[in-house]
Parts: sequence; structure tokens; C-alpha cells
Amino acid sequence: METPGHSSSPDEGGEGRSPAGATSQLPGPLLRVAGDYAWRLIAVGVVVYFGIRLLSDLSLVVIPFVISLLVAALLSPLAIRIRHAGAGRAVATILTMLVAVVVLGGLLTLVILRAAQQAPQLGNEINNLLPHVKNWLINGPLKIDAKTVDNLSSTLSETISKNSAKIASTALSTGKTVLSFVTGLVLVVFCTVFLVYDGDRVWDFLVKAVPRSVRPQAQAAGRAAWTTIGYYIRGTLLVATFHGVVVAITLTVLGVPLSFPLAVLVGLGAFVPLVGAIVTGVLAVAVAGLAKGLVAAIVMTAVLLLDNQIEAHFLQPFVIGRYVRVHPLAVVLSLAAGGILFGIVGAVVAVPVVATANSATRAAMRYREQPFPDLPPDTRPGGPHP
Repeated sequence: METPGHSSSPDEGGEGRSPAGATSQLPGPLLRVAGDYAWRLIAVGVVVYFGIRLLSDLSLVVIPFVISLLVAALLSPLAIRIRHAGAGRAVATILTMLVAVVVLGGLLTLVILRAAQQAPQLGNEINNLLPHVKNWLINGPLKIDAKTVDNLSSTLSETISKNSAKIASTALSTGKTVLSFVTGLVLVVFCTVFLVYDGDRVWDFLVKAVPRSVRPQAQAAGRAAWTTIGYYIRGTLLVATFHGVVVAITLTVLGVPLSFPLAVLVGLGAFVPLVGAIVTGVLAVAVAGLAKGLVAAIVMTAVLLLDNQIEAHFLQPFVIGRYVRVHPLAVVLSLAAGGILFGIVGAVVAVPVVATANSATRAAMRYREQPFPDLPPDTRPGGPHP
């Protein structure tokens, strides 16, 4: 029997619902939340998977278009300056493309001519060096038996002769690859011309398809993405030129044949972060060693190490890093993914694509938090802001 003023509540005396009873009800909500996230992640994963499959199937179109974006970002400042000088869009585009063709065509012609002239010299120097290598293997610190060296040499020659027919047949069966390359090259030129001529109008057309409420945010993301592409390609070109000049001077001083083609190859390696410089640098060291001996290889290695330190501590932070910020882990993963999906070309364009997406996302997020962050108060829509 209850007395007045006294309740028979289960919480009396500290008893009642225990903490264990409260926690026993937690798995239900937790599982519901986990389930909500799980099916959303599954849906996003399916979309991403089929999106990547689609891009991979359309690689003959996607890769040339991405390359044309990079080339257009490199050429657009010149076209804009010509327009500001009073020329029309068509004239500015034609002059810009002519400059690009002259520079690129001249570089390719010089590389081909130098390679044709100096390749026989490199072969003669390698043939002259081979006896010295054989003598070093036999009488040097390794003390390899002469018979073993002869067997190794004969095995290498037989392997090359046996595979020569296979190499020739492979070259004859690459008609499809050559056709794909020509098709991609035509698409690159075509897309580049129209991006230089009409890129701003194309972007305005695309922005109109975005809901009006997020158009300013899309504009901010687009400006940041285009700025990143421009600074990346121009900065990488500057780094590549630096590598090429250093290698060309070093190989010329050492008297190594094919110095100019090798310098161009090392410069092109700069467009593949982390991996490109190492592979092309090893090739330059190998040619220097085969042509001029061990001392030349050591000198070339030392120069490349110093060159990479200058790039890492000066060129990358001040030329590219100010506008292109990508974590090294993202660089490695994007290189691997690009190489797996699209081959060597995918590895080349993977990092600028990731850097551009990163900049666009950051700009969109900044705009959402602080609209018009890059505009002074008097020029923002709606008048001055406090």
C-alpha cells in the first residue's frame, strides 16, 4: 500500500533501469545508421565502377580530350594576349597554333636529325668499349672466368637474333595501334583548336546547365580548376626544360653521343611524376657509361642527383607547389590507377586530373563557406558587403 508522498517508482533507491538495459537498446540505432551508410556507399561504388568502365571503354576519346585541355591551358595565355592586341578570335587561334606547330615541329626535327647523325657513332663507341668491359670482368675485382664471359656474350647474341623475327612481326601487327595513335592525335589537334578559340563560351554553356542556385559555386570551382591546369602544365614545362638543359650540357661536356635526344627524353620524363625522372635518368646514365665508361656514368649520376635536389627544394615548391597541392600518397595512387586504366598516357595525365579535381573541390567548399572570396567588397554582386 502506497503512503502519501511516497512513490513506488522503479528508480527508488537507485534501482530501476540499469545502464546495461540502456546500452542493450543501442545496437538497433547503430545498425540502422551503419546500414544507411552501407547502402549509400554501395550505390556510390557501383556508380564509380561503371563510370570508370565507361571512361576506359571510351579511352580513345577521353585521353585525347584531357591532353587537349592541358595543351589548351598552355596555349591560351598566348591567344589571350594576341586578342588583347586587337586580333579576332580566329586570327589569334591561327597564330597560336602556328607557333605551337613551329616549336614542336622544330624540336622533333632536331631530335630526329641528331639521332640519325649520332646513332652510328654511339654504336661504334659501344663496340670499342665492349672489349674493355670484358677485360674488366675477367681481370677486375670480380675475377669472372673468361669462358663464363664468352658464354654470356654468345647467349645474349643468340637471344637478340632469335627475338629479332618476333620483334619484326610485332612491329607489323601494330597497325591498329598506329591507327589509334593517329586518331587520337587528330582529336587532340581538333579539340585544342576549338578550346583555344571558343573555350570560354563552351564553359559558359556548360554552366547554364547547372541549377541557378549553385552556378556561382560552379564558376568558382571552374576558375580554380583552370588556374591549376595552367600553372601545372607551365610549371612542369619549366621543370622539364631545366632537366633537359642540364642533361644536354652534361652529356655534351662528357662527349656522349645522342646528347640532345637523351636530354629531350629526360625532359619528357618530368611529365610523369616520381617515375619518369628515374627511368629516363637511368637510361641517360646507361648510355653515358656504355659510350664513355664508368667515370662518365658516375658523373652523370651525380649531376642527376643534384638536379633532382634543385627540383625538389626550389622548382617544385616555388613554381608548381604554390598552386598545385597534391599529397604524395595521392600522386602514387593516381599514377597507379592511370597506368592501369589507360597505360603510359594515363600515368601522364593522372596527376593533373587529380590536382584539378582537388582545386575545384576546395574552391567550391570555400565558396559555400564564404561567397565571393576572391572578389573585393565593391565588386561583389549586390554591392559592398560588411
